[in-house]
Order: sequence, then C-alpha cells, then structure tokens
Amino acid sequence: MKKFIMIFSVILLFGSCHKKSSKIIDRHTYKQVLKEIILANLIEQKFNKNDSLKKNIKLLVYKKYNIDSISLKRTTDYYSRHPDKLHKIYSEIYTEFKQKSDSLEKIVPQPKPKNDQIKIDKNQLNLKNIKKKRS
Repeated sequence: MKKFIMIFSVILLFGSCHKKSSKIIDRHTYKQVLKEIILANLIEQKFNKNDSLKKNIKLLVYKKYNIDSISLKRTTDYYSRHPDKLHKIYSEIYTEFKQKSDSLEKIVPQPKPKNDQIKIDKNQLNLKNIKKKRS
C-alpha cells in the first residue's frame, strides 16, 4: 500500500509540474511571441538557408518570454479553435509591421522602380511624323 501511495504521489507530482509549464500563454505575450517568430522566419529565409538560426531564435524567444514549446502549441491550438481571435491578433501584428515599415521608409526612402523614373516629354514624341509616314 505504501508503494502504491508513493508511486501515485510521484505520478501526481510530475503530472502537476507538467501542467503548470504547459498552460495557455496570455494574449499579449502570444502576440509578441508570434511577431518574433515571424521575424525569425523572415530572417532565416533572407539570410540563411540553414534552419539552425531559426531554431536558435525560437529558443531565445522561449527563454525571453519564459514559455516552452508545449505551451506555445497549446495556445496555438486554442486560437485555432477561435479563428476570430486569431485573426484579430494577426491583424494587429500586420498593422504594427506596416507602421514600422512606413516609418522606416520615411527615414530611408526606397528607390522607385525604373518604370516610374521614365518621363516622356510630349515634344520628344513627334506624332505628326508618325502619322505622315502611315499615309
């Protein structure tokens, strides 16, 4: 009987520790984590074809926000079952990225595409000569 109680209490102890670390992340933290993971994916795509950078960044994000992959998965599962809430979070993230992008463009203007730089002067087009040649 003592062995049964001992085994049961050990299982209960490990089970309760696991549940505490795997709770759902609060909305604000989840949004911040998503933003950083999106940036990590973009950095990995742009500069590094190796997946190790993205993994390292994810580990740093987990450490920064004091979360683990299980709680992130549970939170993602929760928001997947509530798509209206998830959509709102992604809309907010998009808006924040857009605002940062716009403010950066004010500081460092992006060059215009070459098509916009071509200016045609009406005097350069000699339409009368073209019409005469057709006649």
